[in-house]
Amino acid sequence: MRVIVPLAGPDFIRDDGTLKAQINLGGEPLLRRVLTSRPWAEAVAAENHSFILLDAPETRAFATGPLDKWYPGASVTFLSCYTRGAALSALAGIATGADTAGPIIVDLADIMYSSTLDPATVFAANPDCGGIALTFKDDNPAYSYLRLDAFGVFSEAAEKRVISEHASAGTYMFRNLPIYLRALAHGLENEETQTFRNLFFVCPLFNGVKDQGKGVLLESVTDVTDIKVETS
Repeated sequence: MRVIVPLAGPDFIRDDGTLKAQINLGGEPLLRRVLTSRPWAEAVAAENHSFILLDAPETRAFATGPLDKWYPGASVTFLSCYTRGAALSALAGIATGADTAGPIIVDLADIMYSSTLDPATVFAANPDCGGIALTFKDDNPAYSYLRLDAFGVFSEAAEKRVISEHASAGTYMFRNLPIYLRALAHGLENEETQTFRNLFFVCPLFNGVKDQGKGVLLESVTDVTDIKVETS
């Protein structure tokens, strides 16, 4: 498995020059607290993490300091400008990984939750599953949402549009790199319906997984704390 963490958004460097990743959350830096709380954290080696940052003096210092201490050997990619969304930024992290067969986890790392999910086991037990979405019950239009049909089968993902009660917890799993890339291609080919405010978010990529004839499983999480809300 490879964990990709896109952190190159406009809210990462705060107005006072501090970084969102270093906000104190329960006595720990936010990023470290969130990522180590994931149930698969111990199964993914430090060098199998990829972080994408906007190039700035603050992010350079963060990468060579705390981030290198927490995840020695992890890849860090600096972008000279903003991209058109996390789904595209994640490509920078994907490009640094040698493993194209294992699961890809794109974690926005701004929502805390409890889960016992073992992605590798779920993918192994469900050969037709192309993606796993972690969800919780909500109706806030600030989130992305996934809808199931009458038979409990994934039918649609939408960004910032409440199409169900299944809100995304901001962690997205894909069986392998080819499935992710084909899902992204689907988004690019259907930009008018698959973007929000001209940006490519990760959740709608599950529509591209479905387009490949693959299923998307929804896994519920509990004890949700949205960092965007709690620290605003």
